[in-house]
Amino acid sequence: MDKIFYIIFYIISILIVAVVGDFLHLSIVYYLFVPVVAYLLSLPFKPKAFYLSGIGLTILLSYVPYIFYYKAGKNIEGLMGLGHLFSLFGLGLGIILAGFYIKGKKNKPVVLFMISLVFSLSGFLLNQLIVCNTVLYCGGLFSFLI
Repeated sequence: MDKIFYIIFYIISILIVAVVGDFLHLSIVYYLFVPVVAYLLSLPFKPKAFYLSGIGLTILLSYVPYIFYYKAGKNIEGLMGLGHLFSLFGLGLGIILAGFYIKGKKNKPVVLFMISLVFSLSGFLLNQLIVCNTVLYCGGLFSFLI
């Protein structure tokens, strides 16, 4: 059931790109490979119920600020995709840390979902914060929250 939800999140992200457009100014291959690499990173930990779903939701949520920024039409440039690309290291690190954290533990599926969601989303956002304050100017990427 977990892999079905992961595939549903995967399809939703592809449909969003088909409807909204390439908001990261990268090719469709990028949107295809990000969930595949995330799945491959989780395989050594033999993901249990709803662990992958948390990761799939994280990948989907990582696109949200970029979609809002793209739709606002403020200073759209091709380098915004690099902010997402450089932040994937944090996402991968969050997936690996969550895998080590839950390895050998017996948790309920909801707890596994929350652990994978929190670890991977925290890793992505922390890396996004570092990238946007050191290497890349992200502008008003998170201004939709205000």
